[in-house]
Amino acid sequence: MIKKGKIKILFAEDLSTDVDLAKWEIARVFPEIEVAVVDTERDFIEKLRGFSPDLVISDYLMPGFDGMRVIELVLKNAPELPVIILTGSMNEDTAAECMKAGAIDYVIKEHMARLPYAVVEALEKKEIKIAKEKAEKALIESERKFRLLAEKANDLIYRYELYPEEGFSYVSPASVRITGYSPDNFYKDPDLITRIVHPEDRERLLNLTNSSANSQQSETLTMRWVRKDGKIVWIEQQNVRIFDDNGRLTAFEGIARDVTERHEAAERIREAFYSIITVVSDILTARDPYIEYHHRNVSRLSSKIAEKIGLNGTSIEAVKVAGLLHDIGKIAIPAEILSKPGKLNDKEFSLIQQHSTIGYNILRNTRLPWPVAEIIHQHHERLDGSGYPGKLKGNEICVEARIIAVADVVEAMTSHRPYRPAHRMETALEEIRGKSGTAFDSRIVEVCIGLIENGFDFKQDASKN
Repeated sequence: MIKKGKIKILFAEDLSTDVDLAKWEIARVFPEIEVAVVDTERDFIEKLRGFSPDLVISDYLMPGFDGMRVIELVLKNAPELPVIILTGSMNEDTAAECMKAGAIDYVIKEHMARLPYAVVEALEKKEIKIAKEKAEKALIESERKFRLLAEKANDLIYRYELYPEEGFSYVSPASVRITGYSPDNFYKDPDLITRIVHPEDRERLLNLTNSSANSQQSETLTMRWVRKDGKIVWIEQQNVRIFDDNGRLTAFEGIARDVTERHEAAERIREAFYSIITVVSDILTARDPYIEYHHRNVSRLSSKIAEKIGLNGTSIEAVKVAGLLHDIGKIAIPAEILSKPGKLNDKEFSLIQQHSTIGYNILRNTRLPWPVAEIIHQHHERLDGSGYPGKLKGNEICVEARIIAVADVVEAMTSHRPYRPAHRMETALEEIRGKSGTAFDSRIVEVCIGLIENGFDFKQDASKN
């Protein structure tokens, strides 16, 4: 809204009476007016520069100088100034011609009472125009700065349009360093981004567009890309979905970073971690040579079951580690009890049962990213409460422990022990099938049996696991 303060008006008018009448009408809305009046082109140009008016009011016809020329001079010298044409009479064609030339409005002198309102509207339009131009300049400057940052960034910055046509609208120069392909390669070939993603990871990329989540929150993906030279690199992508006013997914904006070194370092740490875990597992084997590969086999089968029932990556990793360490508490059990060829007496069996709690106490203060200690504590619990050490029932037992419970029984029954020969696999499967839904989780039993019937073999690559 225009503030009704002091305004400066440049009149192009040869009749002083018309200027006075115009001033009187405008003063009803703008009490403070400063005016300059000219009737020649030379004076008009001089005042336009020296007087710095807020708007121009021009007669349509003057001797040797007219409103159309005024409009032309304003557009050339001060294009932000609004021009109102003031005339004695004007037909629709002439009015349209003035407006087309650049006038913001016109007022017929017989209707001079409308002039102050035309002035208000003209000044409001001027403010809007100035604000719009300022915003556009700020946007252009912002885009210039963003482009400068993007073009100097080590990360690949991009925007991929889905409508009206699929393809990249921006790819930063870092694409050459990261992928071996130039931005022009991506502009010319919208499918290039799909082809450079490793075949095993493509589905995850395609799921971005298939997702029904109407959310602009960023989504991070880590996947493999195949560079132009054939080298495989690990890429961390952060993608933001862009939606139109109707909720339609129209584009993706994102950043892709080469994290190959970080991934390889993490893999080395992971391998070192599992080497240590395996050493601990092998120490248990050294104390009880009759359980050779038991922990590795339980870990392998448990991991497969976890995958099949749809646990997430973190839970699968927890099962794998807990499988390797589930009997760590036996390190405190006398070796002669572990390898006793005959049946254990009640006291000896009671000592064996303590290994779950001992294992929990050993690991509970370790800073592992998984609840391994709790899984180990529960791996001898049974759904019907017949297990140990806590007599837990049903969902009180974590799913990871329920998985290891099944895998542990199957592996132990099919392995030789000092007090009995190995059972046939069919016998072990009958054991878990018979207790499915009572002692053991029926879904886990079903998956375990399916895996073994479809070819899972404890002996396969046992020495490598």
